[in-house]
Amino acid sequence: MIALEVDTSNFNESVRKLAGMPDIIRKAVTGALSETVDDLHTRQTLEMKQVFNNPTPYVLRGLKKRYPGGKMGRGVGGAGTYFEFFPVGKSPEDIVKPHVFGGSRQQKRSERRLAGLGLLPGNGFSVMGSEYPKNSSGDISGARYTQMLHQLGGLSDMARQSMPKNRQKNRGGTSYFVIRRGGKPIAIAERNGTSTKIILALTQSVSYQKRYDYFGVGQKQVAYSLPLHFNRIIQRYLSRI
Repeated sequence: MIALEVDTSNFNESVRKLAGMPDIIRKAVTGALSETVDDLHTRQTLEMKQVFNNPTPYVLRGLKKRYPGGKMGRGVGGAGTYFEFFPVGKSPEDIVKPHVFGGSRQQKRSERRLAGLGLLPGNGFSVMGSEYPKNSSGDISGARYTQMLHQLGGLSDMARQSMPKNRQKNRGGTSYFVIRRGGKPIAIAERNGTSTKIILALTQSVSYQKRYDYFGVGQKQVAYSLPLHFNRIIQRYLSRI
């Protein structure tokens, strides 16, 4: 008689390992996704610093992480990064969105104030003068905007009262005035002594070019990081059983 004996000495241990695999895989996926989200946030931050001219801390802080699970998570499918959005005011998403998708943007609060003065149509925009001095982030300083709006009558009484006294006065004779063509406002200029510079050009439309490949950068980082972290974490779990 020819017989074959099956060695079952490790059978129970093998069954136990197999039974635990779904939980191990779930933990490995969750851990790998969490570490991938960290990588993704770092990569997107670096990309913004390369694409934009010294992006403001407000924009950089506006990029948030969403981990899988937990109170702030939305499961595995919701893990990733996102820009904060506020329904009122200029949120980080509002600032970044035109550079991701191209096209137009929402009106700024200062533009709504200029529209209230009749210097812009209800859906008009302002564009910074190309030769006007900018701060380190490539913007006109908030103090200049406030001073300009104050002189043009674009601040509420409460906003004017809250201004520092030195801003309520002309700085060294600095004044702002509207340039018109055919009776239509086309720009706001700053006069300082004998020097005159365009601070804002007034227009009915603006169009941005796509320059921040947010989704493309994210997909490449996920394709690299997720398998790397998953393989490392699952091997660590399996080595313990």
